[in-house]
Amino acid sequence: MCWGVPAKVLSVEGLTALVDFGGVQKEVLVAAKGIAPNDLVMIHAGMAIGKLSLKDFMENVALYRDILSQEFQETGMGKGAAEEKATGEINKLLETLGIDESVENVKPEEMEEMAEEKEIRVPDAAFRRKYKISLSDTDYLQVMHYTNYFRFCERAQQELLDELGFSYATLIHKFGIFIPTVETTGKILAPVRIDNEIEVAVWVEEIGRKHIKFRNIVKNLTSGKIAADCLTVAVCTDVSITGSMLLPPDLAEKLKSRLVKAG
Repeated sequence: MCWGVPAKVLSVEGLTALVDFGGVQKEVLVAAKGIAPNDLVMIHAGMAIGKLSLKDFMENVALYRDILSQEFQETGMGKGAAEEKATGEINKLLETLGIDESVENVKPEEMEEMAEEKEIRVPDAAFRRKYKISLSDTDYLQVMHYTNYFRFCERAQQELLDELGFSYATLIHKFGIFIPTVETTGKILAPVRIDNEIEVAVWVEEIGRKHIKFRNIVKNLTSGKIAADCLTVAVCTDVSITGSMLLPPDLAEKLKSRLVKAG
């Protein structure tokens, strides 16, 4: 998931457009066909990446209403008051954009799907590490960029291997092997913002002759919500990464202490 920003197009000139974020105007690159003045668009990384219907626009705005409400709650405000204040702020933004709609009863479809997700249980055998989110981990909205969920998962996996006595340096210099990640899948379930503290829980779901499958759950300790559920597969290779190799038997044996098969 990329956290883009909904905006309204004011003018278009060649490959650039002037957009309004609700009182804040900014020039962006046009990265989609047919964008014209008064269109509602999604902005990501300084580019207009696509047009939005009014329904999609309102669902995206509602997402930010929910994020803003959570932010107010984290400062000590009650849930009802936080939701009311966030709704008021977003409705002011809509009025500034000339959109005669209210966000009060809009619920993002994406968040509805997330709410239906079954509870994720982290097994006792999981290895856990806590990290604080810095500015460099986030995008211009100060929300963690989606690629960094995988980066923190990889960091926790490396620290797990280090605890087992098989740091990357040991694997490379003692065993002459490397275990690069060759496959990743994941779902981002809730945002993580600057200065939030997260906990990454990682365990092993499968140990093959030449590969390891890791399961990673990222929890936002600040909000108390599960932020991401990721799977990564690493394959044992020679250090030049030209051919696969067998996992060292001692490493495979040590990994069993963190093994919880998917069920």
